Amino acid sequence: MKSAGLLLLLASLLAHADEPARDPTALPPALRNALAPTAPGGEPYGQAIRQVVFVEGRGYVVQRGRRYGVGEQLDGARIERITEQAVWLREAGKVRREPLYGGVEKRPPPVAPDAQKSKEKP
Repeated sequence: MKSAGLLLLLASLLAHADEPARDPTALPPALRNALAPTAPGGEPYGQAIRQVVFVEGRGYVVQRGRRYGVGEQLDGARIERITEQAVWLREAGKVRREPLYGGVEKRPPPVAPDAQKSKEKP
């Protein structure tokens, strides 16, 4: 009985021996594809923009350890505009907005009711 279990274990190990070792920190391929940002046509973008910095009032995209400013090429697209919330890229004659934080919009804080009453009274 023990030898049958051992043979079964050995057979399963040999069956998977030719597969490369998977990186335990990497997302599974199905999940990685599901989370990849996509263009309006459904095709994935090359690299999602994750970081911008502002130096002396000018915005830069930081990608692969390099700064890219307005007018420079980034993955085949020309950078048109950089703000705290998004980067505008021109590719194939069309401009697209790449949000830095999907689903998050910057809005002014709501005014407290007490502050409104004090503004109304002279």
